[in-house]
Amino acid sequence: MQQTVKPRVGAPTPVAKPTTSYWIKAFPNATKPIMDRPAPSLSGQPRPSLPQAADVVIIGGGIAGVSTAYHLRKSRPDLKVVLMEARQLSHGATGRNGGLLWPALNAPWVKTADRYGNMEASRMMAFELQCLSEVNQFIKTNGLEEEVRHAPFGDGGFYVYETKEEMDSELAELELMQRFGIHTDVEPLSRLETSTLFGTDAFVGAVRQPGVSRVWAARLVHALARMAAGAGPPEGLVVAENTRVAAITPLSYDRPEGQGLGPEDVDAGRSYHQRGSPAPSGSWQSTAVNAANNILPRSPAATVDQSSCTEALDTASSPLLKVTTDTGESLLARRVVHCTNAYGSSLLPELRDALVPVRNHVAATSAPGTASAAPAPTFPLDAAFFARGGYVYWSRREDGRVVVGGFRDVVPDLEWGVYDDASLHERIRQELHAYLPDRFPSVFGGGMNPEVEWSGILGFTQDRFPFVGPVPGRRGQFIAAGFSGHGMTRTFTCGRVLADMVSGLPCDPNFPETWLPAAERFGPAAPTVPGPEAAAGSPDV
Repeated sequence: MQQTVKPRVGAPTPVAKPTTSYWIKAFPNATKPIMDRPAPSLSGQPRPSLPQAADVVIIGGGIAGVSTAYHLRKSRPDLKVVLMEARQLSHGATGRNGGLLWPALNAPWVKTADRYGNMEASRMMAFELQCLSEVNQFIKTNGLEEEVRHAPFGDGGFYVYETKEEMDSELAELELMQRFGIHTDVEPLSRLETSTLFGTDAFVGAVRQPGVSRVWAARLVHALARMAAGAGPPEGLVVAENTRVAAITPLSYDRPEGQGLGPEDVDAGRSYHQRGSPAPSGSWQSTAVNAANNILPRSPAATVDQSSCTEALDTASSPLLKVTTDTGESLLARRVVHCTNAYGSSLLPELRDALVPVRNHVAATSAPGTASAAPAPTFPLDAAFFARGGYVYWSRREDGRVVVGGFRDVVPDLEWGVYDDASLHERIRQELHAYLPDRFPSVFGGGMNPEVEWSGILGFTQDRFPFVGPVPGRRGQFIAAGFSGHGMTRTFTCGRVLADMVSGLPCDPNFPETWLPAAERFGPAAPTVPGPEAAAGSPDV
């Protein structure tokens, strides 16, 4: 099965367009999640000095940004990379989610297939499984299981159904997917089987999916950052926390007038362009086949049209960008990579309606056996759960704690367009506290009694698939954002793909072309996934 995105039966009518005024603000006093963050800055300084210039500037210190930095350092250790984070590493959505590695399409199969075709929808799911395999293998190969608390759920993952109508709809969609070889290992459970297994009569049925894992995402980010630092010369990577980027300005050293650039900017741009940066023979700077975003052509066997992510560029030139922080510091860069997810529109205003912030609420019980105000419940299954089409989820952590989140569907605006992760919605808190005790009274009879509660900001797109690749119309700028609440499975590999694009290496032929940023994908995102007519802008929808 996959997470469908639709309001629960009886939910208020959702709004279609965000009205928030928090478009460019990251809240300084955010709620504190359960996941601890190990070290502060790799430099040992709260805010290190920035170099005058870099080959690549990455904006965003979540898993997408840090994975991009890691893979760039692995493939091109000669490059100068600067990673900037407005708060601290993993302080955004990465460090605030439930830590589930759950392979799913994350959008309704029928609408996705209608819009992109059955074969492309199948390719997306195949790449999803590749992403899961890569992150699992990376953790295992580097011996990080204990550090990042990574392990498969012993009992798997369950989609549970509260109504027969919901179950029939979901099982019909599952049948369609299985015709294309997707989720053939998913096991439907009857009401009696579900009741017997769960010890409750709260659900009319369920399906069990194997291969679902858990991880502490914040710990994974810090492990990646540490490994990125060790993957090349120490001076080749600068991690600048507490550094918010305020502007990115294309630098034309030939015609500076009208661009708001001073003489020092022009001189610096000319000097840096002429100096260049070290590059091995055969790299993107010495090849006769160059492109605006330094992406080399793919092999003839590749399935993605290379022209979709390249622009013609004279081999003697390279785009230069001035990156300015909110304190007025600046540096020059050949490439800028946007990995700020929901905050992407602060620097790319064309994404304001296409990349929408959505606030999510999460809570965790105390670990069994620890001192707390009330005895901590012990959940009977080592598993993860989705309910109400993905609006509700919970899982058991490796230490016995239960993490539960979601419940946006109980408020009229579905937390759509909200950037504030420094507060919690009281109505959502009430529903979140009551859900498991109502359905598992034998486990949570004394109430849930959460030890900690927090909120996090997700970035949603119209089709629920991310934007990964060059930003249309902005030479030298790339993006990995819009993971729509499903980034844990995909972001590690998307960081690798993005690093290959930026550094000029052949791109993974399995990467879905439909995930490339494109004007036709920048339509307004809405709380429900539109069908093909709405995606095409039909006035009848």
